[in-house]
Amino acid sequence: MSVNQGKADMSVWDKEEALSRLMDSPALLDEACRIFVEESEQQLPVMARQLADADYADLAREAHKMKGSAGNLAALELYQHALTLEQAAKQDATEQATAALASIKEGLARFCAQLTH
Repeated sequence: MSVNQGKADMSVWDKEEALSRLMDSPALLDEACRIFVEESEQQLPVMARQLADADYADLAREAHKMKGSAGNLAALELYQHALTLEQAAKQDATEQATAALASIKEGLARFCAQLTH
């Protein structure tokens, strides 16, 4: 996967901010994005299972982990959705957590699209 040099949707991803956090190295950014996407794709079914099992404590921890990774990459939309999921899980709010998890799935798709445009 290679991070395109085109203009990213700032509501999804602040590519310039992410790049600056990684010593302005496109190679480091490519690698960090690849790892983030792989880890996120592994986290989604884990979080879905935790939600189905009403395992809110572990769901909150998993959402917190994703929130941190998204924040590090300036993946703004995913950060916000992960924060929402974390807060919903801490409140045992099934409906809100379900909606937030769906938003994370959609947001990850938009983030990945930014990487290939």
